[in-house]
Amino acid sequence: MVDNCLFYNKKKKAVGALVKSSPAPHTDLPSTVKTWWPSCICSSLWYDAVRFQHRVPLQPSASGPAQRLEVRNGPQSARVWRFASLLCDLSVHHFAIIRELHIAFHPGFNLLTGETGAGKSILVGALNLILGGRASQEMIQTGASEASVEALFDIGGQFAIQSRLRQSDLLSGDELVIRRSVSRGGRNRVLVNGQMISVQELQQIGGMLVSISGQHEHQRLLDPAMQLDLLDASGDLEPLRREVSNHYESFVRASEQLHKLQKAREERAGQLELMAFQLQELQAARLQPSEDDDLEQELNLLKHAATLAEATHQAHELLYGKRGSVLDELARVQGQLETLSRIDVAQQGLLQQLEQGRLHLQELAHALQQYGRQVHFDPQRLAAVEDRLAAIQRLSRKYGGRVSDLLERIARTQTDLAQGESFAEEQARLEGERHEIHHRYLINAMELSRKRRALAAQVADDIQKALSSLDMPKARFTIRFDPENLEQPMDSLSLAAHGLDQVEFLLSANPGEEVKPLAKVASGGELSRILLALKSLLSLKGQAETLVFDEVDAGIGGRTAELVGLQLQRLATRHQVICITHLPQIASYAKHHYRVTKDVGSTETTARIETLSTDERVEELARMLGGLSISAKTRAHALEMLNRSQGLSH
Repeated sequence: MVDNCLFYNKKKKAVGALVKSSPAPHTDLPSTVKTWWPSCICSSLWYDAVRFQHRVPLQPSASGPAQRLEVRNGPQSARVWRFASLLCDLSVHHFAIIRELHIAFHPGFNLLTGETGAGKSILVGALNLILGGRASQEMIQTGASEASVEALFDIGGQFAIQSRLRQSDLLSGDELVIRRSVSRGGRNRVLVNGQMISVQELQQIGGMLVSISGQHEHQRLLDPAMQLDLLDASGDLEPLRREVSNHYESFVRASEQLHKLQKAREERAGQLELMAFQLQELQAARLQPSEDDDLEQELNLLKHAATLAEATHQAHELLYGKRGSVLDELARVQGQLETLSRIDVAQQGLLQQLEQGRLHLQELAHALQQYGRQVHFDPQRLAAVEDRLAAIQRLSRKYGGRVSDLLERIARTQTDLAQGESFAEEQARLEGERHEIHHRYLINAMELSRKRRALAAQVADDIQKALSSLDMPKARFTIRFDPENLEQPMDSLSLAAHGLDQVEFLLSANPGEEVKPLAKVASGGELSRILLALKSLLSLKGQAETLVFDEVDAGIGGRTAELVGLQLQRLATRHQVICITHLPQIASYAKHHYRVTKDVGSTETTARIETLSTDERVEELARMLGGLSISAKTRAHALEMLNRSQGLSH
């Protein structure tokens, strides 16, 4: 019969245990356990029942966010919870007042205590940094050049993260090592399994690993936006909500494009009207290419018609028209050359040259005669040309350039007007596109609203039951929607990225009181318990495997604190829980207890952490119970509290 034993991962690190009795379990594992360990069980284990007589293979079966394994054939069956992922180690260097710190976390309920200001919340800040939180140089320890945080996760059963890492070629077996450093020079480096990634990628991965409830998160619970986030998370509605958000963003983009187009169209409306008038004026002129050059030349001829006619007549007369003309004289020259060529045959070429010249002069005389017949003064044509040129010059002064420039302006204006007409077509297209996006948004948003309303009643009932177990037996919890119903015109619904709904959590803590918004009626202690109830509910919905609570004990004490501790202990059977508290009632329920202390030196202040043994836990609980003065009675009370709380865990 095996009452106590430890289980180890492949690196021989103890990560789980079967524990029946209070002494520390021995490490001599049965050979049969070693045989089925690598093939049947992932390294992230926690056991809440611990006795079996016949060592038989474990049979896995899905049950919630963890997997429940049972030894079925023994006289007493052992229930084993297998976690999908586990925060194994956290190393912090030069972070705030932490010079160097290493902490090994375990499955189940891990607890951190210490005096106020010792640095407990600094550890949560370091963990938040490793999950993609905001970095600043203020995090770096005084005198250091760089702060760094490194975390080791076991993700053997976290298939979603494995798939995410595999897509980015970051997967390295069952282990995930995240390291982030911040330097004074502003350098911010993130390494995942040795490969550099962006902070945005880290945030996506970190959100699948750890959920942190900070010191003031119970106050954020008063924010209706966070209330809606929690409602959606409790029903796995985030995928549908993302679709709604994507449609909303598309709708906003289409609306912005349409607005810009309408604004541009309005701004150009006056311009288009002016351009249409200008085009009409230019087209009415019926301008022809080079028309101004041709008219200017014709005007010059018309103005000098008399001079041209006289010059033409005189030239023709000198060449051909009267006795003693040039051609007559050439005839006499021709007679002399004929005499010359008869005597000197070699000079016949001179006669030929003269003959050619005489022919050219005859052609010239004929051309002058023809031109003279065409040249005449036409006052009507002169007036028409002058009027046409005046009209062209008027357009040139108005629009600039010559006729060629005016013709180019006509073509350009026609193009601009055509584009102006396309505004209407583009607007119609965008309006149709926006209408289609709006339609898709409403379909998904209405579906999301219906699912939220169906979910809200169950969530309210579950929270009310959880509050009853947290010392609020008469509490009533409801969720109010705005709008109250969806039976109203679509145009009256307010569109938003989160959908059509606004929700508000309502509470009545005492009988006879009507439910009212949390902001008006809930105390700090009640808010803390509501937040814990919600986190417990979310833990059943497959949220992050490691849950961190930084001082979830705000505003509570006594019996309520014990019930909160018990709730955290129960939560730790399905999730790894890391909690910071000042209350011994909560601390006594933890399985693993760490104490954070602060050393104040002459030149620096540093924080350190230590794992507490059973005796040290009793002493720490006594300190939390009795303050500065710790008596034997206080220690006895602390021991009794610890034994009672640990007994409830079995």
